[in-house]
Amino acid sequence: MVAATRAQIAAHLRRSEEQTQRIRDDREDAQQKLQKLRSQISGAGATAHTHLVTLCSQCAATLKVLQQLVEKAQRLLRLAELCRRLETEEEKVLPFYPSSLGELEQQKARLVLEETASEPLARVMKDYIGLERFWQRFNKAKLEEKGLEKARAALAARNQELRRLLQQYLAGATIHQKVPKDPHPLLATEQKPHPQK
Repeated sequence: MVAATRAQIAAHLRRSEEQTQRIRDDREDAQQKLQKLRSQISGAGATAHTHLVTLCSQCAATLKVLQQLVEKAQRLLRLAELCRRLETEEEKVLPFYPSSLGELEQQKARLVLEETASEPLARVMKDYIGLERFWQRFNKAKLEEKGLEKARAALAARNQELRRLLQQYLAGATIHQKVPKDPHPLLATEQKPHPQK
C-alpha cells in the first residue's frame, strides 16, 4: 500500500512536473510572442510616425504651392480687370481682331482645328486655344511697344539735334554781343563769288 501510494505520488509528481514544464514552455512562447508583437508595434509606431511627419511636411508644401497658385490667380484676375478697364472702345465693342485670311483659307483652318491632333505639341496646343485672344492682344501690344520705341528713338535724336542747334544759337548770340562784326552762325550764308565778266 505504501509502495502503491508512493508510486501514485511519483506518477502524480511526474505529471505535475511535466505539466509545469509545459506551462513554463507555453509561458516562454507567449512571452517571446509578446516581445515580438511589442517590437512590431513599436516599429510600426515609429514607421507610422515617420510617415505622418512626411505626410505633414508634404501637406504643408502642397498648401504652400496651392496658396501661391491662388495668389497668382488673384493677381491675374486683378490684371485682367485692369486690362479690361484700359481697353479701347473698339476693343470692347469688337473684341476679335479681323482675320487676314480669305474665306477659303479660313475654312481650311477650321478643318485643321477640328481634326484630331497626331503630334504631341498639337494636342497640347488644343488645350490652350482659349488663350488665342490673349496672344493676339499680347502680340499687338508688343508691336505697338516696338513702334513706340522707334518713335522714341527718333524723338530722342531730334531732341539732340535741337539741343545742338540751341547751343550753337546761344554760342552765336554770346559772340554776337561781344563782336557785332561776326555773322551769326545760324544766320550766316555762304556767299559765292560772282563770276567776273
